[in-house]
Amino acid sequence: MPRILSNDLRLRVVEAVEAGASRRQAAARFGVGVSSAIRWMQAWRERGDVAAKPQGGDRHSHRIEAQASFLLRQIERTPDVTLAELQAKLRARGVAVGIGTVWRFFERRGISFKKKTAHAAEQSRPDVERRRWAWFESQPDLDPERLVFIDETGATTKMARLRGRSKRGERCRAAIPHGHWKTITFTGALRLRGLSAPMVLDGPMDGLAFRAYVEQVLVPTLKPGDVVIMDNLPAHRVSGVREAIEAAGASRLFLPPYSPEFNPIEQAFAKLKALLRKTAARTVDALWDAIVDAIDRFTPDECASYFRNSGYEPE
Repeated sequence: MPRILSNDLRLRVVEAVEAGASRRQAAARFGVGVSSAIRWMQAWRERGDVAAKPQGGDRHSHRIEAQASFLLRQIERTPDVTLAELQAKLRARGVAVGIGTVWRFFERRGISFKKKTAHAAEQSRPDVERRRWAWFESQPDLDPERLVFIDETGATTKMARLRGRSKRGERCRAAIPHGHWKTITFTGALRLRGLSAPMVLDGPMDGLAFRAYVEQVLVPTLKPGDVVIMDNLPAHRVSGVREAIEAAGASRLFLPPYSPEFNPIEQAFAKLKALLRKTAARTVDALWDAIVDAIDRFTPDECASYFRNSGYEPE
């Protein structure tokens, strides 16, 4: 960007020309370019001012601002549309602007390109929407002190942190098993004050294994009045599960479909997996030990935050 010369200097050049000097003579006297002297005199005679125009900014903003409604509709309909695609859409409307101009349009509005937070498309189905709304409406009636959220998640002996540090231009390399690894299933219960009733299963969860978990691991931790909340999965609906929970004086509720945001244990599992990636256990025994160690790292305040984030407000 060229250096902006002071208004005082500009006025001195104008005054010299007005006093009878040529533009070339005035430019030489004050050490400026002849073209500058010509422009300043033209500005002085057209608008009575020689102040510099604002520098930088978007010279085409008036053209793209006229397309504001169109552009905002595009990103509302297709959030992952690229700047190049938007540029092409504008060109089809007879508006030729650079990609930088499109970027600045969104920058002025605080709209940035970011990783998408995906959700199941089925959430938009009328039947699913009704059930999700009914659950949302009922949340204030649920006592967080009584809620027990249960779910399962997988873990493997090839887990590792996904990012690391290396010199610019060089790959960050790490050895991770790709040929043979073991998978286990962790099942647990999240209460307002901590993670409890943990079980590790060598393999996937099925109905028989889930019933055994409920009867042998979960039920001994339940108290009368507890409400056990779980996903409405086939393995969770097997005979004997509801009976075992009710025999302990508790009740069972199913979450609405496609609604992980209503289950705070999902947040706990995200932390659990981060801890397991840090440990990078390469044997099943080491993986089990890492899970046992991780369970103790869930503090009451942290678990209460998970509840709060999912819409269950502790008193």
